[in-house]
Amino acid sequence: MGSLGSVLGTAGSTSNVDPAIAPARAPGPDDAPVTRTEGHRGLIHEPALDGLRGAAVAAVVLFHLDRLQGGFLGVDLFFVLSGFLITSLLLAESARRGRVDLGTFWARRARRLLPALWLSLVGVAALLLVYTPEAERARFRGEALATFGYVANWERLASPSSYWDLFTQPSPLDHMWSLAIEEQFYVLWPLAVVGPMAAARASAARPGGTAPVPRRVRVVALVGAGASLLGLALTYRAGDTNVAYFATLTRLGPLLLGAALATVTVGRRRRTTTAPGPEVDVLAAAGLFVMAVLAATVSGLQPIYYRGGLTLFAAAACLVVAAVTGGPPGRVGRALAATPLQWLGRTSYGVYLWHWPVIVYLTPDRLGLDRWATDLARIAVTLAVAAASYRWLEMPIRRGALTGRRLWMATAVAATATLGLLLVATAGQAEVEEVDVDDDQPLAGIDNPVLRIPAPEDVPAGATKVLLVGDSGAASWGPELVEVAEDERPADETVVGFAAQISCTIVFADGQGRLPDGQVTDHGYCPEDRIERWQRVVAEYDPDVVVYYLANVGFTEERRLDGRWVPECDPRYGDYLVRALGSEADLLTAGGADLVVATSPYTGTMVEGGKEEVDCRNATFRRFAEGRPGVQVADLNAFVESHDRGEGMFEDPVHLSRTGGLQAARWLLPQVDDWFGDREDRSEP
Repeated sequence: MGSLGSVLGTAGSTSNVDPAIAPARAPGPDDAPVTRTEGHRGLIHEPALDGLRGAAVAAVVLFHLDRLQGGFLGVDLFFVLSGFLITSLLLAESARRGRVDLGTFWARRARRLLPALWLSLVGVAALLLVYTPEAERARFRGEALATFGYVANWERLASPSSYWDLFTQPSPLDHMWSLAIEEQFYVLWPLAVVGPMAAARASAARPGGTAPVPRRVRVVALVGAGASLLGLALTYRAGDTNVAYFATLTRLGPLLLGAALATVTVGRRRRTTTAPGPEVDVLAAAGLFVMAVLAATVSGLQPIYYRGGLTLFAAAACLVVAAVTGGPPGRVGRALAATPLQWLGRTSYGVYLWHWPVIVYLTPDRLGLDRWATDLARIAVTLAVAAASYRWLEMPIRRGALTGRRLWMATAVAATATLGLLLVATAGQAEVEEVDVDDDQPLAGIDNPVLRIPAPEDVPAGATKVLLVGDSGAASWGPELVEVAEDERPADETVVGFAAQISCTIVFADGQGRLPDGQVTDHGYCPEDRIERWQRVVAEYDPDVVVYYLANVGFTEERRLDGRWVPECDPRYGDYLVRALGSEADLLTAGGADLVVATSPYTGTMVEGGKEEVDCRNATFRRFAEGRPGVQVADLNAFVESHDRGEGMFEDPVHLSRTGGLQAARWLLPQVDDWFGDREDRSEP
């Protein structure tokens, strides 16, 4: 997901200057953006930058509508613009006043960012209360509080959602992580440059000294950008991009490149009457072309984004910004300053805040429209809400509608009300329903769902109760696991039950897949049935160990996730699986059971690229298990491969044969003993 931060709306109705520094008015000599000459020490309105913001938010919206593969790069364009404009403000204030008042700077950022953010959180809370079933709301609390506190990116890293039935709808707050990165930049960056600024001023005060403030800030920015982009490349892992994509330090590169650009242009002599030469337009057009190609072709699963692609995009963005600022615009500058793009740029903060919740809740089913009509409705609603927020909330506050004591009181009331409503909207937790399950429902061929649970009187005292759950993989393996437990192990040692539903799996988030030839497969949307059934089994059987196994069916397919098609190795899909597993693990281990996640084996028939996708899924399984107590990963894939590369282990392309299932059961159950054999006997009162 993407972000905007304050740069989305640094522009006022007439000026790119933060209106807290200079009240909104017609552009004047104190508004210069980053181009200073004698008599010009402020920030001037640059219409092309509004247009760039408009293009960036349009790319992000199209990305979330599954219309532009690399549209998420719009976020990185916002990052470049944010670093550029914020650093320009800091340098302009330093030049004008001889210092930077950090308290005042942070207060301005708060006035610019908080009102619209809090309004959007109130809106999300209302949507949760109206449209989200009560049992599902609690899973959004962590994201809501992290968004409120500007640490949503770290919440995504450290706390996968832990509430059951996670996927009845996507989170309306998924896009807020990058707002946190920008806010963290606003806190850290002024602290990083205030020292070099002070040192430069001290040098100037000495006889014969100079004050190269921009140069010293530039060194800090470039060193920081290099370290960040290197960290991005080094932390990238196929199938696990969380650290690279969400960590603050690995995402500061574009912000700091924009900051470095500001230190160059702040000392550049401003053009006053003449348009730039044709070579400047050529460079600007080349930069836009590179950005457009990358936005059309790059995807989040490709290593090129993390290892050079983002650097190239950010450098091209800096080239465009440098070319279209500094005086009368050329052809590219005039194109970017088109009225629709300028308007979209001025309202882009609100557009970003609202577009994703609107997409989540305005679904084709809810509206009764086809995909194109639904997307047009989503865009229209987003623009309307963003325009209203801009006109009646953001601009009045920026123009000083609230000051002094009234401002402090309004802030306290708004913060308390927003936080309180978020807590109310995300209150509660899912409870396990105490219901009966048939004592011993036999396995009946391909009946769906498949359920076989030992009757309570058939469970010896002290025996470890193992429950196998999953999709058709568990359904096909379950009988062999039961057979080995009953016939080849001591009667009082282990009993096994299984509960599975063919084609009902978290692998297909929205129930659909798309084959390489474009054919769409419908696997059905079944989480409610599965969750209810597993609740009943857990309540009655009360397992000691749950084994979670998914057949590797469909790994050659793309899956429908949050309204877009994604492949197995897409980082968003990996994040989805981690949260899905966490949600279902909490349900399955509600009674204190330990959990074993079996890796997916390479299937009996592999297509080109299949092994890489299996590796991505298994890396996701391991990522899920890391740091979770009572969770083990059973490497079924390695076991199957050790038997003549799976020869004879499958009865069809994806399911274990009877021979393979028996061998895998004999391999798995002793490991369960080793991992959890010293656990307390929960069968005793």
